[in-house]
Amino acid sequence: MTTISSNHQLKALVTGATGFLGKHLCQQLTELGWQVYALCRSNEKAKELGAEVNIIKGDILATDKFASQLPQQLDAIFHTAASTNTWYKNNAIQTVTNLQGTKNMLNLAIDNQVKRYIQISSVVVFGIHTQLSNITEDMSKSGSNSFINYVKTKTASEKMVLETQGLDAVIINPTHIVGPGDKHNWARLIKMIANKKLPSIPNGSGSFVDVRDVVAGIIMAFHQGKKGENYLLGGTDLNFKQFVHKVADKLKVKPTSVQLPTFLLKVLAFIKNTVSRINNKEPDITPESVALISDLYACDAVKARKELGYQTREFDSTLDDTIEFLQTERII
Repeated sequence: MTTISSNHQLKALVTGATGFLGKHLCQQLTELGWQVYALCRSNEKAKELGAEVNIIKGDILATDKFASQLPQQLDAIFHTAASTNTWYKNNAIQTVTNLQGTKNMLNLAIDNQVKRYIQISSVVVFGIHTQLSNITEDMSKSGSNSFINYVKTKTASEKMVLETQGLDAVIINPTHIVGPGDKHNWARLIKMIANKKLPSIPNGSGSFVDVRDVVAGIIMAFHQGKKGENYLLGGTDLNFKQFVHKVADKLKVKPTSVQLPTFLLKVLAFIKNTVSRINNKEPDITPESVALISDLYACDAVKARKELGYQTREFDSTLDDTIEFLQTERII
């Protein structure tokens, strides 16, 4: 737990600030009175963060080029930046981004004597499950043995954080993040449902949570989290058939009834992956992405609710806000 004087204006550096989660984090921090420094690679995307956010042009792979722009007495680094790639041809750069990028941010935190470092990880570090499992923080991090580079590098990043001496660090493990502002993640699935172009309902199940609740939990972890601890931030447990039907009902469209067996999806992904080795074009599904959407888990987030005061809203409300955003942006 971090104790801060009540008259001290908190200062934070947010990596991945122009991403879905990062934008919401910057917004909530500024609303709470923090002085926010947002690390951005794109000046154009940085404009979306608003005038109250201090923009730092830079990259987590070249911290020496922006370190001098950071204020003294930085209270927190929220490290949200990561590569979520699931295509083997991008594994090398993903490994550098997720491992060297994390190492660089850890060194920056040590060098600048940052009060608390928050690593935004993922539920995937606890592995991919072929039978429905309730994920808790005391489970082994079997993601280190995964063939999926994203899973392996996120797990290795956590290990790196926990092994860093002289650092007050907390690790956050969100589940499936949904909400307004998403244009690329679950928004793609919702768009396919809206356009009646979803070829097959995925066979997995998971915990779906509003991005705004995740961000609130992340900020709570800065204040209330225990050093060296993981906190799973989950929400509403649903299988993908339930998720698809909920979205379809709200969009007033008839969802597909097709739900191909996982082994057929694996065969299709193998074929497309093989073709990609020839034409060098990223396929729409890969063996890695099939494994991730076939994961079977639930998450009640008991630890975060008890220790952080973490709360989640009704998932119907999240879907309503998400669909309204996508319609406003004319994505659906």
